[in-house]
Amino acid sequence: MKTAAPFPQRPDRPIAHPARRAAPAAPAAPPSSRRRPPPPQPGFLAARAAPPPRRHRRSSRRGLARWLGLLLLLPTLLLGEDRVFLKNGRQAECRVLDFTAEALRITYQPSPSTSPAERLVPLGDVDYVELAPLPGEPEALAQAVREGRSEPLMGFWVKRLPWLGRPRSNGGEIGLKYAELLTRISTPDRLERALKIYQQIEAADWCEERRGRAQAGRLRLLLRQGRIAEVRPQAEALLERSGDCRVLIELRHVMAEAAAAALAEMERDHPQWTQEDDLVPQHQQLLNEALDGYLYPHLFHGAEEDLAARGLWAAAQLDRAQKIPGSVADWAADLTKLYAGTPEAAAAQAWLDQQPAAPPAAHSKTAKTTPPPAQAERGAESEASPSAQDPAPPLPKPRGSKPKSKPKPKSEPKSEPKNARALAEEGRRNG
Repeated sequence: MKTAAPFPQRPDRPIAHPARRAAPAAPAAPPSSRRRPPPPQPGFLAARAAPPPRRHRRSSRRGLARWLGLLLLLPTLLLGEDRVFLKNGRQAECRVLDFTAEALRITYQPSPSTSPAERLVPLGDVDYVELAPLPGEPEALAQAVREGRSEPLMGFWVKRLPWLGRPRSNGGEIGLKYAELLTRISTPDRLERALKIYQQIEAADWCEERRGRAQAGRLRLLLRQGRIAEVRPQAEALLERSGDCRVLIELRHVMAEAAAAALAEMERDHPQWTQEDDLVPQHQQLLNEALDGYLYPHLFHGAEEDLAARGLWAAAQLDRAQKIPGSVADWAADLTKLYAGTPEAAAAQAWLDQQPAAPPAAHSKTAKTTPPPAQAERGAESEASPSAQDPAPPLPKPRGSKPKSKPKPKSEPKSEPKNARALAEEGRRNG
């Protein structure tokens, strides 16, 4: 039997047994990302910030989900500002885009899951529309009233003008305030613009109360043009048929301005009116009529603060023209106390700050004055005389004499009705 020749052996490598042969080495595993980082060295935390904990990542995810939800609800929030009321009792929150003579064009979204769509609602089915304030409208109105400037309201008046005749529209209110602020600076262009606004509101506004106030504003502008004879009959006719308190206040203010204008005309035409017996009572009557109209809202409608402050400041200006400084100070003090925050109160405070300080009270009121020598001697003689100390006893009545009836007290003259100045002073004393 032949034996196989052994394998040739290499001199530099020994022969290994097949079972004992070493397994091939496994490839090196890549470094794991979850391997624990080495301990931080000094100054490592200052140079490199640690990763945020997991709870912050979860809160950021929740905030992102919340923002996504708000974005999904944003169309519903934007479309739900205006409100349309139908005659059948139904209502819808929508965005009113425009209107024509036949229909109302709106953007309506029935539910958050549906997309918004434009619709036409026949005007015959619409009862009224409640328009939401335009962006920045309340802030502009507050700024205009606070600063006494008309510029913040110009753009909003232009946007609300087409809606004057629609029920529940506040365009007329913005227009009245805009026109009143225009008239505070008496330039021809501003007065012309204010007159046009009053005429538009008087002709087209849906609210009767605003139409009356617009008519009163128009009459005030006519007064500034010197047309007193034309204004008085119109104001009296409107005063008889109007029942709204603000319209009454406006009309009484117009009548007061007419009386003040007639008073100024009398003083200009008759510089020596104090020496003419027939002009003195006319002057006093016109002055009382003007004060009664100016102080009417302050005495009877104090809740209408803007109108009451305007009338009170007008009364102060009238007394200032009549050179009655004490009354001017009283009206200005009442303005700052009762109607703080109005432009008239700010003007009154500025006027009070410009006045000199009141002089201290004189000591002569408390000190007793010494009478002259002649008067002192007569006083001493009267004190020393017995008639001054003990009066003589009454004489006895004869028998059978009838007692004389006591004379009837004379009837006191009837007191005249108090005017507005007296009522205001009485209210100031009573607190």
